[in-house]
Amino acid sequence: MSFTDIALFALVGIVAGFFGGLLGIGGGSITLPLLYFILAPLGLPDSDLMHIVIGTTFAAMVFNAGASTYFHHMLGNVQWKLMATLLPSLIVGPILGSYVSTSLSGSTLRFAFGIFQLLLAVYFLLPRHKKVEVVDKTPNLLLLNIAAFVIGGIGSILGIGGGIIMVPFLDMMGMPMKKAIATSAFTSCIMLLVSALSFLALGLKYPLNLPNHVGFIYLPAFFAIGLFSLIGAPLGVKVVHLLPVPALKRIFAVALAILGVLLIIG
Repeated sequence: MSFTDIALFALVGIVAGFFGGLLGIGGGSITLPLLYFILAPLGLPDSDLMHIVIGTTFAAMVFNAGASTYFHHMLGNVQWKLMATLLPSLIVGPILGSYVSTSLSGSTLRFAFGIFQLLLAVYFLLPRHKKVEVVDKTPNLLLLNIAAFVIGGIGSILGIGGGIIMVPFLDMMGMPMKKAIATSAFTSCIMLLVSALSFLALGLKYPLNLPNHVGFIYLPAFFAIGLFSLIGAPLGVKVVHLLPVPALKRIFAVALAILGVLLIIG
């Protein structure tokens, strides 16, 4: 592990932290593809590499999502009472998703994540029509729990944590965007933590030709990306409240599309 690798991990952490704070996501959509290309020269089999990349991404982004949640909480936007009712679904979904993910081949995971990146890029590029936000709307708790379970499971399979899907869902449910972003940061934190612990436990039974790992978590990348994401997260939160976000969303979408194509072609 060279100084250049550590510097690259740190840069990934800052970028992922920034977009995590900006968009209320865990940052996995940025971390995972970049980490894949950084670790590819290690020569691990594709399945082992993808599982290490996904597990490490989950673990590192817990820092990011936790920081984003804290800063959004300080601004009073996290809907804590609502999220408390979703905890069981936010835990069970990622556990099942992690089990499925570790059973899939590396090429399948790469292709699935690449396709998801492209779809996500399209979502961020689509024009938005301003809608009237419903104030004090009573959410459908059953629907929210089903969504949390499904999003947590899909997020664990793809390596994204699920927050990036939760934001548009909460938005469609009528939650004001700033509150949707803030609340999604919390759901991301829970889903990422559960997924990271699941990948750690599931990876203990696999002998990997890789130093400095615990389960499917590569420790140097985990610490560097996680800690440096704490620098980027508050910057992203401030941008939400200080600058217009549409241009940054378009830049983010183009980056997602490029990384998605690169992953698909291997």
